[in-house]
Amino acid sequence: MPYANTLSRRELLVALAFSTLGRDALAQANFPDKPIRLVVPYPPGGAAAAQLTLIQQKLLKNTGANLVLDYKPGASGNIGVDTVLKSRPDGYTIGWAGTGSFAIIPHLLSKLPYDVSKDVQYITTVGSIANVVVASPSLPANNLRELVALSQKEDLSYALASVGSTMHLAMEAIIAETGLKIRNVPYKGEQPALLDVIPGRVPVMLITLPGALEYLRSGRLKALGITSATRSPLLPQVPTLIEQGFKDLDIRGNFVLYGPTGIPPTTLQWLQQELARAIESSEVKGALADLGTDAKSLSVANTTAMVRAEDQRWGALVKKLGIKWD
Repeated sequence: MPYANTLSRRELLVALAFSTLGRDALAQANFPDKPIRLVVPYPPGGAAAAQLTLIQQKLLKNTGANLVLDYKPGASGNIGVDTVLKSRPDGYTIGWAGTGSFAIIPHLLSKLPYDVSKDVQYITTVGSIANVVVASPSLPANNLRELVALSQKEDLSYALASVGSTMHLAMEAIIAETGLKIRNVPYKGEQPALLDVIPGRVPVMLITLPGALEYLRSGRLKALGITSATRSPLLPQVPTLIEQGFKDLDIRGNFVLYGPTGIPPTTLQWLQQELARAIESSEVKGALADLGTDAKSLSVANTTAMVRAEDQRWGALVKKLGIKWD
């Protein structure tokens, strides 16, 4: 066969490479041309589902892109995070999680199936949520100072909904700052914990503001203080812990959207811009505010910087308290 009609192995490899690059470029240009899976590391229902559904609906309205919520609870969020980070980095599998998954869990566990310093591509923040120290209505304390005084006289316990979470570390920070004497009772989630807190079997709990609202409004729980710098417009009568004289207790949970490292630049840009547009829309911001979330989207770079700052903050506290899972 004449040489002119044949291709060398090197030429075939080059042709294949250009063909692959062409397909990848086309895929990026057409992104998204199928549903995007959003992995949620908690059970369906509750405040997280309500908030993500708002973003899902706005993204669909803005772009026609279908965001499918995929709930993968377990192992304090590690199962969901691992699912995302081991997925193909094409932008079609992303995740939602609290920053505790990246800034707390790695300090508590010496072995994880992923490396958060290398395997995570942050996309944008979603917002922040204050936490509320709540108690059974039967508890003879109406604010944090009274709870601290009560703990000097009585054996007190608090319900811990998720070991290693931001709320766990926040409660440890509260204990360290205030001198509160109280032991934790671990539960598998907020709902089982609330079943014991409301009747006073385990009378105290630190819970997210969105998770607490319906119970506070119905009188099934009472608020002892909120962990934000200023009072919440949803609970204007509840003083902050800082107001009660305890410094350094502005402790909010931050939430991010992320994916595996290696998402193509144009795909990452689309995800950040369109998710940010949905989050920052007046409809979503207003609805999230009603649910107790201060919605705010940041750039990829600023989201990454925020998580790194959280990592330094919580890492120092974990070291100081000597908390370890293994």
